[in-house]
Amino acid sequence: MDPIERFFHAGLKLSHLRLLTMFDSLGQIRLVAEKLNVTQPAISKQLAELEAGLGVPVLTRVGNRLFFTPVGEALMKRAREVFHQLEQARFEVDALTSGISGKISVGAVATVMPVFAPELVVELKKHAPHVNVSFYEATSDRLFPMLAAGALDFVLSRTGPPRADTAAFASHAVLNDPIVVVCGREHPLAGRRTIGASDLAGLPWILPPREAPTFLSLQAWMHEHELEFPDGCVQSISLQANEAMIASYPFLALMPLAVARQGVHREKLVILPLEGTRFLETVQLFYNHSSANPVLPVALTCIELAEKRISSLLLA
Repeated sequence: MDPIERFFHAGLKLSHLRLLTMFDSLGQIRLVAEKLNVTQPAISKQLAELEAGLGVPVLTRVGNRLFFTPVGEALMKRAREVFHQLEQARFEVDALTSGISGKISVGAVATVMPVFAPELVVELKKHAPHVNVSFYEATSDRLFPMLAAGALDFVLSRTGPPRADTAAFASHAVLNDPIVVVCGREHPLAGRRTIGASDLAGLPWILPPREAPTFLSLQAWMHEHELEFPDGCVQSISLQANEAMIASYPFLALMPLAVARQGVHREKLVILPLEGTRFLETVQLFYNHSSANPVLPVALTCIELAEKRISSLLLA
C-alpha cells in the first residue's frame, strides 16, 4: 500500500477536510481559527498533518496570501461533496428517528414571505422532518382573521392586527428588515452617491397595492417632500417580477432590505441612499394564545433559528 493510500485509509480525518472547506469560504487561517475558537498554530498543525500524509502541499503562498495548490483544490471540492452527503444523511436519520409529526400553517405578507419561508423550511427539516408546512401569502387584513379562526398557526407581518384583536394573539419582534427604495443598475440615479427627494420628481414607480402599509408609508414620505406619483406607474406585489421590470425600464420600487441586498450582490439592483426611506423596519410574529397544535413549540424554535440566520446575513 503506497503512502497516500495508507493515509486515506487510516490518517485522513473529517477535521482535515473541514479545514479545507472553511479556508475556501473564509480565505485566511486567522479567520478559520477564530471561527473554530482555536489558535492559529493549532490550525497550522492540522494542515501540516494533512500535507505530511499526502506528501505534497495543499496551500501555497503568493506574496502575503495563501492559495490552494491543484491538489488542495481537488481535495477541497471533494470535501464539500463529503459534507453535503453527511448533511443529507443527518436529515434522513432525523426523519427516521424524530417522533414529531403534524402540520403547521404560516401566513406572511408579500415583503416577508420570500425572506423568511426558505430559512424556516430548512430549520423545520432539521428539527422536525415529519412536519408538513404550508405557506399562505396575503395582505395583513386577510391574514389576521385566518389566524383568529385557526386556519393559520402563525402570521408574519410588518403591522399588527386591528386593535380589537390585539389581546387575542401573542406577538414578538423577529426581524429588523426595513423596506428600502431600489432601482436597476442602469437607472439614471444608480451611480449617484447623494440623492435628494427632489431627484425623484416625475420618475415612474412599481408600487404595492394602495391599501398596503408599504404604499401608505411611501405615500406619506412623498407628500412630506411635496412629491406625487406620476402617470405610468405599475402596481405589483411580485418581487421577482418587479426585479425583472426594473432591469428593463427605469422604475423605482420598494423591496425588503434582505431581498434588495441579494439583488445588489447579483449586480441587478441599487439601494438608493434616500434619507427617511427605511419603512416598516420590524417584522413581527403573531400566534394564537389558545392553540392546541402540538407542533407549535418546535415551530417557534425553528422560527427563532431562522431569524438568527437571516439577521446574520443582513449584518454580513
